[in-house]
Amino acid sequence: MAKTLSLSEVKTRLPELVAGVQEREEEVIVSKNGRPAAILMNIDEYIRLTETLDVLSDPELMSQIAESRAFYKTKRKGLSFEDVFGQPLAPVKKRRTA
Repeated sequence: MAKTLSLSEVKTRLPELVAGVQEREEEVIVSKNGRPAAILMNIDEYIRLTETLDVLSDPELMSQIAESRAFYKTKRKGLSFEDVFGQPLAPVKKRRTA
């Protein structure tokens, strides 16, 4: 769960907060006048989120995904990840929460 800090507190603790975000993938919500205004997050997580949004906002790609899901629901076999990409599927790193 992200912690919420005021802008003034973020200003005084920025090096420490950046280290926490970078090393432990913590998220910090920055509030201004008591309202959420910005978020401090790990760059890798930001990239993952923007890539996910790119996929979700692409109607053609989402159609392909739906077709693939329907194909596999019929229990038919397709190509393996390794067959398609020439390398084994690497496990996804689990995200730590603060």
